[in-house]
Amino acid sequence: MGICALQYGDYSIAGQLSFERKTAEDLGRSIIDGRLFRQMSALRLRAKRPVLLIEGLQPLSSPSGVPWHAVRGALVSVAVVCGVPILAADSPEESAEIMVIAARQMARTTSVAHVRPGYRPKGWRRRALFILQGLPGVGPGRAGALLDAFGSVAAVMAADAERLVGVSGIGSRVSGNITTAVGTEPPPDPPGEMGDSELAEGRQETWGKNHMSRR
Repeated sequence: MGICALQYGDYSIAGQLSFERKTAEDLGRSIIDGRLFRQMSALRLRAKRPVLLIEGLQPLSSPSGVPWHAVRGALVSVAVVCGVPILAADSPEESAEIMVIAARQMARTTSVAHVRPGYRPKGWRRRALFILQGLPGVGPGRAGALLDAFGSVAAVMAADAERLVGVSGIGSRVSGNITTAVGTEPPPDPPGEMGDSELAEGRQETWGKNHMSRR
């Protein structure tokens, strides 16, 4: 962690996340002078994962004299036109918590390969490695080890956890995640925990109550 001047955004986390943080009053002033859209355009073009973090914005308020409908319209433009996600916080402490949570989630997701839009590998081995890197916990090194051990993607998919553990770099946790991911049925929810659909509905309801009115 360090303090330095940034070319764009207010906070940069591991070179991946770039936050532009604005208080409600600063948001209003930046709408008036047009600074908001210049900043969001620059952030979207230069940052890998841009985020606008708004702090202390109350529903139906008029920050710096800007009517609420204009504030809402500006935020819609930022999210839809500029393509910059918007997060809301009630205090500086919550802003810090949000950035910490975002950093932790990014650390988890960047350790797992994901589909790269528009990328089409050429050659049988490259295509096979690309497919294997879509499995949870499998990066380039583990994908190569799996392909060398089993000879094909189909053989990897058909292998059980015990055989997967025998591959260099594949532990019991990764092997379990792989067999679960390629299984024919989703794993049951642990006792006392909500399923995906229930969790999604709960999050949507919570967001609707606490945040939708701010936009």
